[in-house]
Amino acid sequence: MHNTSTLLADDAAKNIVKHFQANGFSGISEALVIRIRLKQGSRELVEAAFESAEIKDETPPLQQYFEILPWGFFSDFRSLAEAKSVFQTDFTSGLRTEVPRVFFDAAPVVVDDPLASGTKYDVLMKLRENVRGYAIAMLLNDPDASFLDYVGSHHGNDWQQIMGNFEITSQSLDAEIDLL
Repeated sequence: MHNTSTLLADDAAKNIVKHFQANGFSGISEALVIRIRLKQGSRELVEAAFESAEIKDETPPLQQYFEILPWGFFSDFRSLAEAKSVFQTDFTSGLRTEVPRVFFDAAPVVVDDPLASGTKYDVLMKLRENVRGYAIAMLLNDPDASFLDYVGSHHGNDWQQIMGNFEITSQSLDAEIDLL
């Protein structure tokens, strides 16, 4: 598929996918880089609202507390328009409930949705500290398996080395942010 996205961090998203593919994670076929901003509230207030929604089996109140914008996109199998049209279902509840932790916790933060399948995102990652009130995170898609299950099945790979090298690749996001 020809990637037709024109977002600021598209090159970084492509580098993310190619980095994982080059390091033995051939199923990683899509990265959506997102920018998360807190709209209102403190950590305690936001976490309480998310916990309350979970107890009541309600949808997490993402839109009330966070602004989430696409920042970069690369996919081997669909366009940004296609990804956006199914974002509500592909960004699973399992990952949505962890957005406060991704925003507020110190990097690195990696959240896996082991039930994700098909085009649903398997992983939400924040590898760098927040910059100017924004968290930059990545949603990764491996349509064939859960990302962390895949990592667990590749014991020969040095995960710390892969993440260390990835940190260098992800530094391009800071340059993208500085252009604003």
